[in-house]
Amino acid sequence: MSSIYQNNTFKIIIFFICAALQGCAAVGSVLVPLESIEPPKGKYDIGTQVYFWTDNSRSEVYTTEPTDFRELMVQIWYPAQGGKNYQKAPHVTFPEKSISSIAKTAGLPARFGNHGTQLVSNSVFGLAPIQNEKFPLILFSHGDGGLLTQNTSQVEELVSNGYIVIACNHTYNASVTFDKEGNSIYYKQNVSWNEQAQYHKKYYTNLLINYRYQDLAFLLKTLKQNRFNDGSVNSFKNNIDFENVGAMGHSMGGGTTYIGMLKNKEIKAGVALDGWFFGLLNEDAKTNTKKPFLHIGQEQFLDPSIEGDINSSKDGKRNFDIYNTILETNKESYGVYIKNSLHYSYTDMKLIYNKNSPFALPLDSLGEVDKKIVDEVIDKAVLDFFNYSLKGQSYNIYSNDTYNKQVIYNQHP
Repeated sequence: MSSIYQNNTFKIIIFFICAALQGCAAVGSVLVPLESIEPPKGKYDIGTQVYFWTDNSRSEVYTTEPTDFRELMVQIWYPAQGGKNYQKAPHVTFPEKSISSIAKTAGLPARFGNHGTQLVSNSVFGLAPIQNEKFPLILFSHGDGGLLTQNTSQVEELVSNGYIVIACNHTYNASVTFDKEGNSIYYKQNVSWNEQAQYHKKYYTNLLINYRYQDLAFLLKTLKQNRFNDGSVNSFKNNIDFENVGAMGHSMGGGTTYIGMLKNKEIKAGVALDGWFFGLLNEDAKTNTKKPFLHIGQEQFLDPSIEGDINSSKDGKRNFDIYNTILETNKESYGVYIKNSLHYSYTDMKLIYNKNSPFALPLDSLGEVDKKIVDEVIDKAVLDFFNYSLKGQSYNIYSNDTYNKQVIYNQHP
């Protein structure tokens, strides 16, 4: 390929030519080429359902209406059978609305990401759950400004291997979510929290991750009921092993996961993907959860002088310090560090973005590491860890492939 096609200036010129001739949707598919995620490797088919639940015990702190309660868009993935011949669910729930809303938020034309609506997952809406089997439960928490489907690849790998996963869009902290009428609800900061926390950002973030944890606790509580509070029958209650519950999250979802491990006796283990821990208070980090904890992230977590995009800023320095306090304090902690990865290497964006397409724009936040390595390392590390902590299987983190020393494995302390 001629070097001119790899030149960013040339790509920008092509952008405007395409915009004039074909419209924004075609431009998006050329400059941001996407492909669906690979099928998971487990034996179970995957069913999924979407719900809209209201936590009537909590007033919504992001609004001023005293009658507003916390409303959450929720998705459940579960082992099923007979899904091979059915249409797969979209990768992003309500794809047309979600992607146009995200484009709008990013200052792009609404049609720019239309090709993303064609991406599919490996799940099927409405499949009947496997009967007469119980499966451990995983609570998933997305990153700040993320979506509940942002790590569908890891979710589906777990479910295909015998787990049930539930996630919600953390309303007002997701890039966009929807209420039961289909209205869009966008990301925003909490003004009252800002006023309380002007003197130090960490306190705002501490309020936020605790509020997000309450969402996870509500999901867990609701799954124990015979009927959900939207009136629908709970078809999963008898399939969930409530004695073995784990949590997992990316970025701020990693901090939310750790708060859950601290506060909730039912959460037996946790996984953070490139975790954003700086919202934890010092006393949180110095408290031994006495539970297994796995962190998978950038090599920069071993040494902040290594190039990366999470531990370099002022907040990043605190993030590094808090993380290392966790490793020193927590009874059983494990680390997996992937060289040349960056923050969004730990989301589906790394897997669905085809950077080798001729006109693909460079997305620096995805890192230079090969996406096959990221996919295989994260899937195996997460599955092995939960098989150990929730299913009682043997575990040796040092037995994993280092991919020619591109991946580092540690057990702490």
